[in-house]
Amino acid sequence: MAQMTIDTPRTAKHERWGFLCGATMALGASLSFAAARAGVLGGLLAIDMIFARFIVAGLIMLPLLLRYGVRDFAGLGWRRALVLTLLGGAPFALLQTGGYGFAPLAHGAVIAPSTVTIVSTIGAALFLRERLGRSHLIGAAVVLGGVLLIGWDGLAQPSGTRAWLGDIMFFVSSLLWAGFTLLLRHWRVPALRATAVVSVLSFAITTPVYLGVMGVAHLAALPLGLLVFQGIVQGGLQGAVTMIAYSQAVMLLGVSRAVLFPAIVPAVSVLIGIPIVGEIPSVLQVTGLGFVTLGLFITIGAFRWIAIR
Repeated sequence: MAQMTIDTPRTAKHERWGFLCGATMALGASLSFAAARAGVLGGLLAIDMIFARFIVAGLIMLPLLLRYGVRDFAGLGWRRALVLTLLGGAPFALLQTGGYGFAPLAHGAVIAPSTVTIVSTIGAALFLRERLGRSHLIGAAVVLGGVLLIGWDGLAQPSGTRAWLGDIMFFVSSLLWAGFTLLLRHWRVPALRATAVVSVLSFAITTPVYLGVMGVAHLAALPLGLLVFQGIVQGGLQGAVTMIAYSQAVMLLGVSRAVLFPAIVPAVSVLIGIPIVGEIPSVLQVTGLGFVTLGLFITIGAFRWIAIR
């Protein structure tokens, strides 16, 4: 009976839509990651990009929040709204982006997706009672192996005396994101409502803090074109589109499968880095990319569908 339920057209359609949302999230996050690297090279600080991200995302999502209701935070209530903002909003983004000021990019590319995948998968099994089949576990293991291969070259290089601080920031930000993922599923929060609340509250928190700490003079001295570009990419693409897509993937696929899409971001970033920044992947990175792709296909059951057809 359970198998018949899994194979119903409605469920299959939801799964396909969930996979599309997950793929959109991975592509959007990888593009914003490349843009953040360009922003750092252009002279922006992590806090500058966080400010640009949430001022754009907040303004985009404000009309939706007004429509859903500001007084009760789109039906979430103030407690859930604040918790989701803490886990998936400004604190998470600042820790994740700020970590690259201390540790190499390869450290974040390995620590962040690995932590999110492992913690979320365990949490889904223990707290959400999601059933983890053999394909889930094998696929997740293959993906994590591929992630490690992608970042191995960077991990083996000298990383500086303060790299440990960046690694801690990556780890803590990943724990926050894993908690955000689990609560989205547990509370059954619709994607648009969650994104609207997190974006607007993060905007309300980061704007006065940024202006108070950095000052208007610092903001005026930044390259306007680069700041606007970061606002569009980090706020419009990452802060709005990617957040909505990921939240929808969590609701449609469950936590244990949805978290595999953040894990493939390093692999997609390797491919995007070829035309954008001219970085040719090493043999280990190409091998890791193959492992990540294989693991994702195993997890979503692609080979089972092929065998059936």
